[in-house]
Amino acid sequence: MPPSTQHRQVSVRRAPKLLPFMVGAAAVAFTAAVVLVYSTPQDPNYSRGASLGYITLVLCLPAVTLGATAWLTVEKMMRRRSTTYDIEPAGER
Repeated sequence: MPPSTQHRQVSVRRAPKLLPFMVGAAAVAFTAAVVLVYSTPQDPNYSRGASLGYITLVLCLPAVTLGATAWLTVEKMMRRRSTTYDIEPAGER
């Protein structure tokens, strides 16, 4: 092969993982639900556990949406900070 075809450019960057953002968002939603349920008077028709589960479910949708938006923002920032390298084969083994 000619030497000019052996060189390649690769881009190296760190990529954030999505799962910690989603778990963190769900934890924030659960914490907010606990504060909300235990700071208001109890309804005699529903137990605190049922109220906690319902409020957690309601708060998880916006929290996970915000977590995904935060992940996309961090991922875009990391893409801008990527580094490009010129590489060439190491040779015969």
